[in-house]
Amino acid sequence: MRGVRIRGKTVVIGYDLMKPCALLSLLVLLLPLPSKLQLLAKMVSGLINANPIIYEKKERRTRTAPTAFQDEDIKDPEHPYSLEELKVITEEAVEVDDQRNYVRITFTPTVEHCSMATIIGLCLRVKLMRSLPSRYKVDIRVAPGSHATEAAVNKQLNDKERVAAALENPNLLDMVDECLAPSYY
Repeated sequence: MRGVRIRGKTVVIGYDLMKPCALLSLLVLLLPLPSKLQLLAKMVSGLINANPIIYEKKERRTRTAPTAFQDEDIKDPEHPYSLEELKVITEEAVEVDDQRNYVRITFTPTVEHCSMATIIGLCLRVKLMRSLPSRYKVDIRVAPGSHATEAAVNKQLNDKERVAAALENPNLLDMVDECLAPSYY
């Protein structure tokens, strides 16, 4: 057995864990969350969906009242395209009930194992939080059968405490703001 001192703590590990990849994994576990996110971004060299299918934007219906998505696109966190162009979200997937103050959005990730699904859902929720009156209850869902961890993603996106905690993370908030920023391409 060997002891390694990391950030003021002595960690005892066996010889088999002294391999570089195991030691790197151990170091990553001890890093604070912002550093983990930065390291993960550097380590991931390829995209999750390197060749997404791009669709033409549909002409939007004219509405009498302004909506949260009118004339604004939400960019995909991984690609330089809007969620509409990737068919992650469609107009048909947005349900609004003004009488009951209820909005439901069902989105479809581009791949079943999309790790950006929670970020996409968080972007949708923040967009609605910033655009709609607070009386509306918002329900964000992954389309049934479109994601490997559908239940877990839905639970995260509709838990107020988890959403609030995510929005306190400056790195996640920057990513969300970047996706919601107006684009001029």
